[in-house]
Amino acid sequence: MAAARINVTAMPFSESVSVIIPTLNEEKRLPKLLEFLALEQPRPEVIVVDGGSLDHTRDKAEIWADKVLVTGAGRGRQLNLGAEHARGDILWFLHADSEPPRHSVAKILEVMHNRPELSGGAFRLKFDRSSLSLRAIAYGANIRSRVFSMPWGDQGLFVRKPVFMELGGFPDWPVMEDFAFQRKLAKHGKTTLMKEPLVTSARRYEKLGTMKAMAMNFNTLWWYYRGKSAEEMQKKFRPLEEQGGGADV
Repeated sequence: MAAARINVTAMPFSESVSVIIPTLNEEKRLPKLLEFLALEQPRPEVIVVDGGSLDHTRDKAEIWADKVLVTGAGRGRQLNLGAEHARGDILWFLHADSEPPRHSVAKILEVMHNRPELSGGAFRLKFDRSSLSLRAIAYGANIRSRVFSMPWGDQGLFVRKPVFMELGGFPDWPVMEDFAFQRKLAKHGKTTLMKEPLVTSARRYEKLGTMKAMAMNFNTLWWYYRGKSAEEMQKKFRPLEEQGGGADV
């Protein structure tokens, strides 16, 4: 079946989208995402928040992004800073290695316009590599997202800016900031899971090994629910995550 065409020139929406991308040494992956966003209609505001890259990430960002901000490393801190400087009515948080589906901005605006009861949403997860284990991980993530309204940060979270501000944004944690925010968002109001998948890099699973990465995911959640602090979780799990390229857990 052919994909439905969206006539973006006829869209009646008055709302706008701001894309916020936290980065740290992403010079190789960031340009592809920024080029994609530059072709989206309506064109979103693009904000890159760098956490102190030692490569040419900021130089690459300056070419395409509307704003390039710099702060200390920490994804929660970076995302919050981007949100503070965003002009859009809807905030869309993307990782630098994300590959959103075409017309994502239009589809986000459409669903948020047609369903004013929604606080936000996310996309289904798909990896850029295909294997039985990766497909199983993505399937589990999508079930969790649909049934429990608990997507992770690498699924392209989007939220109305007033709701984001009301909830206090992301906690300034070194890990699990996306999970903690999504829990607050799910309790606040309804969210949606878009039909189209957002493709994310499998580099972490490839470098760590699928079983090791899955075990780290489970253990991080277990520590979180046991009430361990973010600093304790970082000390325990961040060295492993960095081995895998710093992708989401």
